[in-house]
Amino acid sequence: MSKLALLIEVSEYEAGLPPLPGAQRDVRAMKRVLQNPHRGNFDAVSLLSNPSPTAMQLAIETLFLEDRRKEDLILLYISSHGVRDDDGCLHLATRTTQLRQSGQIFTATAVPASFIQSCMSRSRSRRQVLILDCCFSGAFAEGMQAKSLEQPIALLNQRSTGIKSWASAC
Repeated sequence: MSKLALLIEVSEYEAGLPPLPGAQRDVRAMKRVLQNPHRGNFDAVSLLSNPSPTAMQLAIETLFLEDRRKEDLILLYISSHGVRDDDGCLHLATRTTQLRQSGQIFTATAVPASFIQSCMSRSRSRRQVLILDCCFSGAFAEGMQAKSLEQPIALLNQRSTGIKSWASAC
């Protein structure tokens, strides 16, 4: 059994989104805990800082799908802005995320939660931990389906109430 973690922090944005200076600090603190032999004792902890959408997706896909076994423990931690598109679907902002004039995001510049859900559901690992440190993180469970397991998993379906833009919530 391997214990693998990917920690992603997006603290700087090129256009439209305010910086998140605490993201760097939070990810580094998580890394110390996971690497500590008396606490997390993870075999490998990777850190990705201010990635592009492609780099972020590649790292996530590699974490969940590259040579994984059923008993592996996989942890993904993302500290970033969480934004919703016109349909209310959650996306995680990257350093290159851009806003349209309407204030909505150009979805091609962010990572959709559905991409992460797909990687998680296709992974051979049955032990997965996802920590989203972002606005609208409760929207992640929408549309998520649990794998067939010996015991059923109940996913809590949460919705943000009355918040329509990232600026009013973050």
